[in-house]
Amino acid sequence: MWWRSAFWGTWGFAFWANALMVRGHGLSPVSAGFIVALVGAGAIAGKPVVGLLSDWFGGVRKVPIILCLVLFGAILLLFGLLSTEFQFRLAAPFLGVAAFVYSPLLGAMVAETVGVARAGAATGVTAAFWQLGSVIVPVAVGVVFQATNSFDVAFATLAAGPLLGALCMVFVRERDGATRKNEAQGG
Repeated sequence: MWWRSAFWGTWGFAFWANALMVRGHGLSPVSAGFIVALVGAGAIAGKPVVGLLSDWFGGVRKVPIILCLVLFGAILLLFGLLSTEFQFRLAAPFLGVAAFVYSPLLGAMVAETVGVARAGAATGVTAAFWQLGSVIVPVAVGVVFQATNSFDVAFATLAAGPLLGALCMVFVRERDGATRKNEAQGG
């Protein structure tokens, strides 16, 4: 469930960002597109870094995922309060990092939890559930924006997903580092 919540924010932003910036703040489509490209650049930079950091700290996944999701929700809320093109450009790379860095950690955590023999199937099922968030969010944000005509309420709706995901993640049990290390070494 929590991974759907995370994708709710990620893909909801991807689907709605241009329209919300253009309609909500009068940015040109080109400017809004550039801002979304900056979000993508943040994601490209952030994913390998968070994976390396997680590995460096002994393969810990749960706490970094929770931190990433809380940060993601907070930045979405902040993004909803911004109003100038400069502010959006400044915040966009940080949003990109927060919007995507949980996914490599999640993939690793899922694979480690089920073991090597079932890693492919488990990761595939997880990805299928992820898509539920991306199917539901465009309609939900559209309904909210149409009802309120509010940029910040639309972004609060997006932020609800990762914040709910962080809360759900608190209850997930992570395998300890010694077990993961022993299994990786074939023992």
